[in-house]
Amino acid sequence: MDTDGAPRLNRSSQSCLNSRAHQTHFFHGLLKRMGQKNNRRRATPRKRPRGFDYALLPTAMAVSSFGFPDHLNNSRVDAVAYGSVRSDELNQVVPSVSLLAQHGNELNKAFTEFNAWSGVTDPDSVDLSFIFLKHGGYVFGISPEPSRLRRRCLGFDRAHRVTAFSPAWFKRMDSIHPALRELRQYSSAPIAPFSFGGATYFGPRNALTPLSQPHILPVAGLDPLLKFEVTFVDEDDVVPGSLEWAAIRPETQESIRTRKPPRPEVDEIANQRRTTIACHFPVTLERIRRRGDVSNLVAEFVATDVRPWQIEQALCNLVIARETGNSLHFSGLSSRKVAEHVTHVLASRCELADGGTVPTFTVEEVQTQIVADANTLLRFFGKKKRPDLRAVQTALASVSALDAEAVGLV
Repeated sequence: MDTDGAPRLNRSSQSCLNSRAHQTHFFHGLLKRMGQKNNRRRATPRKRPRGFDYALLPTAMAVSSFGFPDHLNNSRVDAVAYGSVRSDELNQVVPSVSLLAQHGNELNKAFTEFNAWSGVTDPDSVDLSFIFLKHGGYVFGISPEPSRLRRRCLGFDRAHRVTAFSPAWFKRMDSIHPALRELRQYSSAPIAPFSFGGATYFGPRNALTPLSQPHILPVAGLDPLLKFEVTFVDEDDVVPGSLEWAAIRPETQESIRTRKPPRPEVDEIANQRRTTIACHFPVTLERIRRRGDVSNLVAEFVATDVRPWQIEQALCNLVIARETGNSLHFSGLSSRKVAEHVTHVLASRCELADGGTVPTFTVEEVQTQIVADANTLLRFFGKKKRPDLRAVQTALASVSALDAEAVGLV
């Protein structure tokens, strides 16, 4: 017992108290530093000019159903028959193309899918290809037509760059029936309707030759399609990377099915930009064209090697920023937030020819936006940000991204 009557602590107890005090001090310091870091994260982005390139829309993938190749394989398609049939829709006789299969139920399932596509878009949603081979015979291909697949999945979406992803079914035939050559000639006309359907046949498979007449049986419930489009191509004319290319080179089919959406080429970027601006800003561009001071603005920039499409895009971005209440060059937003904001606006924005006007922008404001837009495109190409107009123009030229066509500013 101590002289003051307080119990005495042993060394281990003192050590424990000191350790706890040290831990408390440590955690207070850690929380303080974490709070400082969180505050830094929540800090408003520096108000630097931000840009947006209307070629760099986010990518959406339109994916087709994957059932029809299995149904066609399970139906055991052995041949393709050619003839003619009366079309109730046209009230006339048209050529016919029919898949001859062993199992009608599976064939009917495939055509049920085809008719579902047709109900949303049209019968040419089913893409048919005939590839004539150099050494005889041909390959017949069936796949969803890409533009209609995109429309079925995303409607008339204007705020995404859409990539179509779908399976295809191919069948190699050993000989070419004379009726198929006649169909090729017939299909070269501007309007050439034909019927695409399916049937089963009775008899041995070896009876399916151009000279034989197998007993063909209709499939109950199978609705043929009245089509107007078909592709005929010779093997030597097949474009590398196309669906027809995959049809005659089976080893490439898997890579085509599994590859990621391709990175757009420079020409594709330019075309996408022009299409997007023409789609979303028809009234704005016309109002700009009618402004007397714009021709002087364009002449001043062109003299410094700035392209009309860059002026056009910069003005559209300045208009968007003003319309949506943002600072002039989207200052205060991150690059990612600018892209999200602009694409969100485009998804619902429409223009009315109501007699309105566009704001007036100074040369300095337009030039600042041109530099910001250019740095967005340079970042897409993996290039570093450039500080001024001359530097961004040089960098864009180095990746062949400078020359592009404007919608029609001048």
